[in-house]
Amino acid sequence: MLTYQITKHKSKEDILQDSLVGIEFEFYSDKSLENVQKELAQLLGKKIRLESKAHSDFVPTDKEFKIEPDMSGGKGLMELVTGPTPYSVARNIILKTLGWIQENGYTTEKSSIHLNLSFDPKKTNKPGLISKMDSLKFVLGFNENEVYKLFPNRKDSVYAKSVKWIMPKIDYNYYEGQNINSHVFHFAKEKYYGVNFEKLQQGYLEFRYIGGKDYEKKTTNILYLLDRFLLQLWSISNQTKYTDLNYIELKKILNRNHKFTEILKDWRRLKDYYPEINLYVDLKDNEKIIDMYWPKILMEVVQLISHGGLEKGDINYDSDISRVQVNGGELPFCFDLSNYDFVDCKLAGSLSFCDIFRSQVSNATLLRCNLYQGTSVEGSKVESCYVNQTCEIKNSYVFQWDSVFKGKMIGGIFRHGQIGREAEFDGTEIITSKKIN
Repeated sequence: MLTYQITKHKSKEDILQDSLVGIEFEFYSDKSLENVQKELAQLLGKKIRLESKAHSDFVPTDKEFKIEPDMSGGKGLMELVTGPTPYSVARNIILKTLGWIQENGYTTEKSSIHLNLSFDPKKTNKPGLISKMDSLKFVLGFNENEVYKLFPNRKDSVYAKSVKWIMPKIDYNYYEGQNINSHVFHFAKEKYYGVNFEKLQQGYLEFRYIGGKDYEKKTTNILYLLDRFLLQLWSISNQTKYTDLNYIELKKILNRNHKFTEILKDWRRLKDYYPEINLYVDLKDNEKIIDMYWPKILMEVVQLISHGGLEKGDINYDSDISRVQVNGGELPFCFDLSNYDFVDCKLAGSLSFCDIFRSQVSNATLLRCNLYQGTSVEGSKVESCYVNQTCEIKNSYVFQWDSVFKGKMIGGIFRHGQIGREAEFDGTEIITSKKIN
């Protein structure tokens, strides 16, 4: 349990009352977006702007919120986004909105509630408090297990990955327990962690942990975590030095990831930890050749394991095209993997700029990927991708105008894109499209 070093200056109640809370509710309803807008506006006593697309440019304020369709989760998914509001107002919004969802909507595993947290500089007299915070210090001080006890189904979510992942950069010596320096470590900085540190530059932190089926029925848990997030955020952002507990936590995480560090130093250690993974360069297992290319490919190889969950299969580096390829692997929680080739694999998670052949993809977010040779995709977001005529997309969301679709699509939503003459659709809702030869 965290101990708050600053409570002698501020009570728990003062810290909470000085906070600002923005909320993003993802939920489904059989009611029209227009009716939901009207009902929630009346319920919350706020003006709610109706947007026609997800992630619209309008930035909500404390006086005007927005609601928009989020077709990535299928028909009926919508998102209510509030501006930053005082703590007591935010609690009331959470209580009323969750109650409304219970009576008029529902949630699935694809639904979540995000909390955007900061502190009012007018009350704290601390401008830039969050934006100047040491994010590694937050990772080390944050009590993540508390979240997973209340929302255990979110522990392995690819959209709220654990922040407790830290590795020393290969250019630096292995950390021995002295003088923590955030610049010598790889750690949680991308969007799809449980805490989105990309928002720091905007002066707040986005907490993405909470969600899953029926989250609207867990009001007590959500309000409890709201308080815990705010108190920990205040405590850590006001600390200027790493504590003894921070040092202990860092050693614990590094010990857990020690095998990755060992593999980075010497690719031969791969077999010690993952005997069913084979490494090749140009389809040859010549040690001298692998030694020569290892400094170039080491992070890409290790990330297949640490960020994808790969435990068996063949990894090959094709030096002609400077590409790491995986054959016959299962990667159940790909996290921000980019610029790989996958052949005969099972994939889930977040992938970008990948070429995928004869593979099964489910519950994924694909960005600018190319799908070939009978690859199947189910329950996924497919953005700006090329889909060959041999491929099948099922119950998914295809979007962006630079998408080129020539395959078969069953169910789901084709938001916009270019459709080839070979394309087939069965029960798909096509919003807008352009025919191509």
